[in-house]
Amino acid sequence: MQTRSPRAVLTAATAAQAAVSFVNFGLPAIGPQLRQEFGLSLPALGAVLSAGFLGTALSLVPAGIAVDRFGSRAAMAVGTALGATGLFAAAAAGSPLALAAGLVLFGVGSSVVTIGGAGALFRAYPPERRGWALGVRQMAVPLGGMIGAVLVPALEAVGGVSTVLLAAATAVLLSGAAFAVVADSLRGGRQPRGFRTILKAPGMQRLLVVAAFYIVVLQAVLVYTVPAARDAGLSALAAGATFFAIQVSAGVARVVWGRIADRGGGARRTRTIAEAGVVAAVGALLFTVALHAGVAVALPAAVVFGFGALGWNGLVYLSAGERTPPELAARSVAVAATLIFGLSAVATPALGALANGAGWDAFWLTAAALALAGAGVASTLGDRC
Repeated sequence: MQTRSPRAVLTAATAAQAAVSFVNFGLPAIGPQLRQEFGLSLPALGAVLSAGFLGTALSLVPAGIAVDRFGSRAAMAVGTALGATGLFAAAAAGSPLALAAGLVLFGVGSSVVTIGGAGALFRAYPPERRGWALGVRQMAVPLGGMIGAVLVPALEAVGGVSTVLLAAATAVLLSGAAFAVVADSLRGGRQPRGFRTILKAPGMQRLLVVAAFYIVVLQAVLVYTVPAARDAGLSALAAGATFFAIQVSAGVARVVWGRIADRGGGARRTRTIAEAGVVAAVGALLFTVALHAGVAVALPAAVVFGFGALGWNGLVYLSAGERTPPELAARSVAVAATLIFGLSAVATPALGALANGAGWDAFWLTAAALALAGAGVASTLGDRC
């Protein structure tokens, strides 16, 4: 049973998510040092930095099953142990293969943070507060990345890559253990037809289509904003400031969109998802023009773009979890998250090819069209609370 206050659960879930994001989005800040220490080519560096995401993508569905069947507390305890063990192993790695293997194990364990956090918050908060709670938890994703961008290079300068990974392992272990303590231990039992029930839930398949459109737009923003800004003539500092503005906007957006989705007792989930897509489409159009006008115009356009394009994840997870019986909520979130993580890996190279072949204006206009298409599909969904 749930024995802690909802606020304690939210705080612990947010800290655990921030610790995971510290690793996933902080390590790229020492990419050159990783290349030098392990003798990595650029493709090999990319493989190492995506190893954690690979582990997560492979284990989200099993994590959802574990959370639904055994409760968030037990799943978090096991996942935290695996994730921390992977990082400790990576810290001791003497070869690129051992480093990547440790990060994959970290990704396997940390998948429970995404699913367990959602499952615990579903049970801790009533429908009229879940959007806000999921938004706060999701805000930890860009927050952890911003902390990592500052601390990871500093830690590497003090003690090298191993010090970074040891500090990350400690953060994951402590935050995950704290989350396991406050999370619920409610068990849902075996659901032999769980996935059939999830995929046949009202509107679920169309919701996944919306997520497919939106994740391509999100990857476009996260991966290609800085290269596009540099090619448009912005300085490295201005391009970095533009990307930082998008990250800040994303953090605020996840809370604001969640609060809006809670209105009417949680009865406007999908309407809010559609509105986020419209804002993303408008932001993409503004950003296309703004890149030709300098940083003073690009920064506010980037804020609008980021507010729509990076603020929808928690809403999709929330809507997915509420479309199925409570005992399948975590597994339903896992299905949506698996699609999102999987398409992230597939879409990123294709987006790069689009930019190379058609140019940046066509690239951002395509992002606008995809966001608007997702919003159109979302507008056909009904809410289910």
